[in-house]
Order: sequence, then structure tokens, then C-alpha cells
Amino acid sequence: MAARRVRAKCDLDCDRSETHYLDDSLVTPTYTGTLFALTGRVNDAPFKGFNAGECLFLGVSGSKRGQGDWELTFRFASRPNRTGLAIGDITGIDKKGWEYLWVRYAEAEDAGAGALVKRPVAVYVERVYESGDFTALGI
Repeated sequence: MAARRVRAKCDLDCDRSETHYLDDSLVTPTYTGTLFALTGRVNDAPFKGFNAGECLFLGVSGSKRGQGDWELTFRFASRPNRTGLAIGDITGIDKKGWEYLWVRYAEAEDAGAGALVKRPVAVYVERVYESGDFTALGI
């Protein structure tokens, strides 16, 4: 689906919005259902300069204009993927932008300090959002 004009805005906090103007014939119930289904999903492939997992589709708003086309504003948020992270002695941790990383700690004796300290014993990376095919957005 081609847009005639595009206006984009990107804030420093990595939230992004893009306004597209789509012909009335493109904004069908099937298309609006696709928009609904992709809301709250992350990109499953590279999209607009973001690697898979970095871009979260927050939704779309808009209205039909008098000329017979639609002004639609698509909202996104982005976070970079991270690779090769290290937490304590645990290394080689990879995490996609919108995945959640958490750490399990256990008490261990620090002989030098003569005290019990918390040391990481496991790192978990959890998927928070399902992924989707953002080419279906048609922008």
C-alpha cells in the first residue's frame, strides 16, 4: 500500500510517530483488522532501520479527510537489541530490545570482606511481546 506523503517525528526517548496519507480504497475492514492485530507486537524482521525485536507497534490513529483519503498516524517505540552482556561471571547474554532480562541471585561468602553477598547464579531472558510482520502495515 503506497502512501502519497509521509511526515515523521522521532523523539529522543525513541518513541516515533509517522503520518501517512492512504487512499480510501486501501483502508478496508481487512486492513483495519491487520492494524488491530499488529498493535502491541514487535517487528519479526528488519523494519525502517530497526533490527528484528527492536520496534514495538503502539497503534494507529487517524481519520478520513475530505479529499477521500485517510490521514493515519502510526506510533512506534524502539529499544536496541543487546548482545554479549555480562552479569557477574555470567557472560554471552543476548537480549532483544523488548525482551525482559532478570537475574536470580544467591548468597555467597566474600572471604575478603567477611560478609555474605549476593552473586548472580542465573540470567533469564523472557519474551514480553509477540512478534509480527510489519510489512502488513503497508507503510
